[in-house]
Amino acid sequence: MKKGTLLILFVLLSLGATTYIGAQTTPKKKKKKKVENKINADSLAAARAADSLAAIAAATPAVVEEPDPFPDLVSFDTGYQDDFVLDTSKPIVDGHYRETNLKGAKPFAFPKENKNNIKFYKRIWREIDLTDSSNKIFAMPGETLIALILDAIKHKKLIAYTDQTFRKQMTYQKVMKSLSSDSSLVPILDSITGDNIGFKSVYNEFNPDSLLKYELKEDIYFDKTRGRVITQVVGISPVLKLKNSVGEYIGDTHPFWLYYPQCRNLFAAREVVDPQRDIYNESYDDMFVQRRYVARIIKESNPADLSIKDKYPGDIERQKKESERIEREIQNYKKNLWKY
Repeated sequence: MKKGTLLILFVLLSLGATTYIGAQTTPKKKKKKKVENKINADSLAAARAADSLAAIAAATPAVVEEPDPFPDLVSFDTGYQDDFVLDTSKPIVDGHYRETNLKGAKPFAFPKENKNNIKFYKRIWREIDLTDSSNKIFAMPGETLIALILDAIKHKKLIAYTDQTFRKQMTYQKVMKSLSSDSSLVPILDSITGDNIGFKSVYNEFNPDSLLKYELKEDIYFDKTRGRVITQVVGISPVLKLKNSVGEYIGDTHPFWLYYPQCRNLFAAREVVDPQRDIYNESYDDMFVQRRYVARIIKESNPADLSIKDKYPGDIERQKKESERIEREIQNYKKNLWKY
């Protein structure tokens, strides 16, 4: 009886131990399955990423390395062959000089004046001496103002007039003939025998660098509507020295005249450069409108139409004092304009 009871207890304990062990081992199998699932998911994501990179690489065009344009520029012995890339870009500017941006520029329009609003009026003539260092901007070698003017007359961009009334026009050929005041005698040869059969007078070619003066015709007036004194250039003319047959100076001559309002389109599109006065990106029109030059009064309007030289011939000192008097008169009028 006791043996049977012990056998039954032993069987029950064995069944309990088996159940407990099974209960303990079952979660471990589930955890292992979760770990395996995680590993599989990571592998799948890595495979997808690899496929995406492969697709991008296939779509990207291959970079073809260009051949070296200067293979012999650097020696292999120096050790610098692979340390830098040679810059072969085209230079945009030459040094520090800034390219002009005035091409196609237009001059600003002057206000239209009403004669009824003009109170004070004076007409004067000034002389620009190109030998003065302050005026060398108009006579830079190779970039002279007269060369620009003659080229414009030749291509019919400017009109030259015989005098300062601006009534009679001149052709380019007449302009060049009037500038070439000096002439030389050239022998005339027979076309068959080659013998000298006479002489003819031939005008020497004009050198733009030989011009030493310009003359300006100006209007000075007081505009009541704007409340200021206005100075405007009306005309401009080159001045040449007139000599007799033996080469003696006998006076000045004006080969032609230009009506300044017709010059403004040309002058506004041409840049002037003067490094000593820090002038860049400014036009000839700016120089004349802003009066950035040194000029001396040589004549004022008068009933006899006489210049200062005509009034005081041969007296340089008296001519200078008269010029200064007229200038001082104009400046005093401006200063006293608003005094009460």
